Amino acid sequence: MPPAREVVDFIRSHGSFLVLGHREPDGDCIASQIACARLLESLGKKATLHSAGPFDRAEIEAFAESFSSEIAAGPRNGGAEDPAVIIVDCSTPDRTGDIGGKVKGFDTLVIDHHSSGEVFGAARLVDSAAPSTTVLVLSLFDALGVSPDRDTARLLLFGLCTDTGFFRHLSLASGETFRAVARLTDLGTSTAEVFMMIYGRRELAGRRLLAEMLGRVESRWGDRFLLTWQTIEDRRRLGVTQRGEEDLYRLLQTVRGNEVVALVKEEAEGSFSVGLRSMTSLDVGEIARSFGGGGHRQASGFDISGTLASIKEELFRVFALHLSQM
Repeated sequence: MPPAREVVDFIRSHGSFLVLGHREPDGDCIASQIACARLLESLGKKATLHSAGPFDRAEIEAFAESFSSEIAAGPRNGGAEDPAVIIVDCSTPDRTGDIGGKVKGFDTLVIDHHSSGEVFGAARLVDSAAPSTTVLVLSLFDALGVSPDRDTARLLLFGLCTDTGFFRHLSLASGETFRAVARLTDLGTSTAEVFMMIYGRRELAGRRLLAEMLGRVESRWGDRFLLTWQTIEDRRRLGVTQRGEEDLYRLLQTVRGNEVVALVKEEAEGSFSVGLRSMTSLDVGEIARSFGGGGHRQASGFDISGTLASIKEELFRVFALHLSQM
């Protein structure tokens, strides 16, 4: 989907920008932010990168030093010299974390591809059919007459491969996505180097935690639903500093008959996050929204309070209902 005229006008009418993404960023978010900043700078504009972090995924650790968790925007006079805000990969403004509150009232462009959320921002480049936010950023390069350099092409492909699970989550109508891949590789990058960006640099401690999570998987309804968990004590005991959930999802989704994988992760005492992945028509984004979260049809999550036992019981109850209807 090419950007609407209001999106192009938004970029052209401001001289400086604050580029924000969501807290707990992933490769698509980080790549979209950096690519946006490079696009703006190629147009002679100023751009600073901001993120609430943490940068605890192996594939994005190296980018942390380019981002600030603080907003130092200076005085706002209501004129063209005021900084504008670009928020990428966020379906709701609160997904930016604490830094989002510091840009309330700023002129804002939203670039996103999530299927749920709320309408916010003065201008919007939002398409839930897009496989990644980086694909939308690439369309913005085109609309503004700028060709990405090799390193930016690599980042755009990195984001695309991240959010599609290296193309595992694409639907039948994916020709346009692969045309974008061909175009980015023509600019000097490759899927081989992006694969190592995403799946290389893993710590041994994380692999040991992965083994433990696989060992405690609970199965329901002939492996249609698989659930496992990790605790703060697990990470402390093993010395884990990186997130590695996608490796878990990828392995469990290859189990014969599997339709949904759930990971319950203790974030603080009495507070958990739940990640959901689906390889079928079941919309786990809708289920996550019912718990106050959100995401995509096939990848979503939410935060929840309680005990590990009570949360597991609730997930078994909810998915017993949904899977019985399929």
